[in-house]
Amino acid sequence: MDKISAIIQARLGSKRFPKKILKKVSDKTILEHVIDQVQNSKLINEIIIATTDLKQDHAITEICKKNKIKFFRGSSNDLLDRYYYCAKKYSCQIIVRITSDCPFIDPHIIDEAIKKYLSNSYDYVSNNIEKINQKWQNSTCNYPQGMTVEISNMKTLETAWRFAKKSFEREHVFPYVQFNQTKFNIANLRHKQKIDMIRCTVDREEDLKFIRELSKHLSFKNPIHISDILKVIKKYPELLKINKHMPYDEGYKISLKNDLKNIL
Repeated sequence: MDKISAIIQARLGSKRFPKKILKKVSDKTILEHVIDQVQNSKLINEIIIATTDLKQDHAITEICKKNKIKFFRGSSNDLLDRYYYCAKKYSCQIIVRITSDCPFIDPHIIDEAIKKYLSNSYDYVSNNIEKINQKWQNSTCNYPQGMTVEISNMKTLETAWRFAKKSFEREHVFPYVQFNQTKFNIANLRHKQKIDMIRCTVDREEDLKFIRELSKHLSFKNPIHISDILKVIKKYPELLKINKHMPYDEGYKISLKNDLKNIL
């Protein structure tokens, strides 16, 4: 079977919340929690951190060295370019895209997405394609934000890298594929429940507060699954008030703003 590589994109230059992935939750950084969660996947063969060549991101490579994780340094502005050359350097075949600000990314979801991908001759599988189909009107998907998984083969990633021209297509990895669904064989993964009211990504200070409060009730068992989070939320529903006002997929929408009317 082809090698399955998880590429985690990571940088410290977030405009909304700089250095967020170095913030501590319990005794580890957010980035280290992401690594821990992904390492619990039963199907991923290797983990690679794709960071930038900026001096400020030396801290990320130090975490990689400490945890014996492979890493790649590339473009700070063109994430798609960084991702492509990272995958090329490590001869990746099946690529699982994970973001570094999602400390509760569920390894079960990762493996479900991989199984879905392997079940057919798919070019791309994700659990957040619904947001595109809904044309961003109250856009969401039925997973919590912070549980997004995207999977493609190297050919699909290279196609996106070659033909994506718009700025939002380069600032993220797979918008070209998501907005050109007729050109690819794609599939969407759905959760059995609609639980998108839970926001497990760290994009703002409020998100960090939520993650820290939630973690107090999880004791950071290894790994953490959605079922664990749901049990806590059922018992302490007031926790959702901490960051429920944050817009869904804010960073993605901001980068789309200037081009949105041209593609919908």
